[in-house]
Amino acid sequence: MSNKLNLSAVERYSKAYAAKVCDDFFAVNSSITGKQILSLSTIQQVNMLTIKALFEKWQADTQRLRSPYFDFSANEVQTALKTFMNTVSQHISVKREHFEPLFIDSVGETLVLILEPQTFYKELMRDLPSFKFSQENIKPLTKYILINKDFLPKIAQKLNGQEFVFANQAMLWLDETPLAAESPDNYLAQFGEIVAIPEELLSTKTQEQATDSNKSFFDFEMPAQTPQRRVEAPQPPPKVEPVVERIVEVTPPIIEKTFEPTPVIEKPVEVIPVVQKPEPMPVYEQKVEALAPKISEAIAEKNAPKDPENIRLNEKLASEQKSVNDQAQSSKTVLDFHQNSRIEGITGVISLNQRFLFTNNLFGGNIQAFSHALEELELCKDFGEAKELILKKYVPRYLWDITGAEAEEFIDIVKRRFN
Repeated sequence: MSNKLNLSAVERYSKAYAAKVCDDFFAVNSSITGKQILSLSTIQQVNMLTIKALFEKWQADTQRLRSPYFDFSANEVQTALKTFMNTVSQHISVKREHFEPLFIDSVGETLVLILEPQTFYKELMRDLPSFKFSQENIKPLTKYILINKDFLPKIAQKLNGQEFVFANQAMLWLDETPLAAESPDNYLAQFGEIVAIPEELLSTKTQEQATDSNKSFFDFEMPAQTPQRRVEAPQPPPKVEPVVERIVEVTPPIIEKTFEPTPVIEKPVEVIPVVQKPEPMPVYEQKVEALAPKISEAIAEKNAPKDPENIRLNEKLASEQKSVNDQAQSSKTVLDFHQNSRIEGITGVISLNQRFLFTNNLFGGNIQAFSHALEELELCKDFGEAKELILKKYVPRYLWDITGAEAEEFIDIVKRRFN
């Protein structure tokens, strides 16, 4: 994800904008139709991305109409199913509680497309079927993109006759290909007519315009490198100088001691047998003599017959200790059972810290992608279906380390949902 665009600010603004638009519309309407969606926002790109989200929901519902007991591949079934789903698509009717989350995502995606189109297209590539970038996969998407719409066709030219490349390669092409983005001023002004644009997003726009105007390589690179050298240069001297001083101070005594051992070795050779051996012997003998009575008493007490009352007390303490251990073992089992017990919803048990870890380490810092994944997993019938969704969609799309701590913790939570 981008380091320049403040995605948290984008999410906050998207919620505020969607709330204002939905308040005005649903004050007089109980639900919204497809035609009404196309004219809901003054920015047509927001409406088109909302229709795109509904199209994806429509496709997902079509895939659910499958059964292991009937042949859905039969021509008659396929024809009837297509007619049925096309008829359903002509009767879009969405209540606010289901529509507003889709609209929030569409507003956020539009802002990213306006302010940082490369980030938008990278997320689009991650969502491609089977993680493959091909003419067949991107063609249906082009009709939904109205702003900076030349990016995708220009990247597709890099295929040069290849049937497909994986999305990772397409994202590299996106970074390597110089693409001119449209000015965001007009679109931001239209957003601002409904809800004022915060300074966090305006500052992002100003920084990007300044970057685009500086075409010289050196004008762009030098300001980014010089601050790093100026910050790092003053730090080494204070750390190095005290170390050098300590070395200088310690070295002389080491040198002096190297000359002293020769005379010291010659003199103590004669003194050691006289001084060291006689001194410890008296001290040892005195200690032995002082401890002798106590040792004798201890031996006698040990050999004395044991009191039956003491024996009973020891047995009682041993049984009580065993009982305490049994209680600890039982409490541990209860804790394990609680941690593995079934939960009613995935979102409700994910803490703020876990949400931060999962978003950044499993979903590339994309809060909307993380929320969308939770919604999809909640709709799964069982853990087998949820696991297949994770392995086929999220693992290849975001390049998960499936053995990593975050991935295992996330999958454990999903498993508890269907336990």
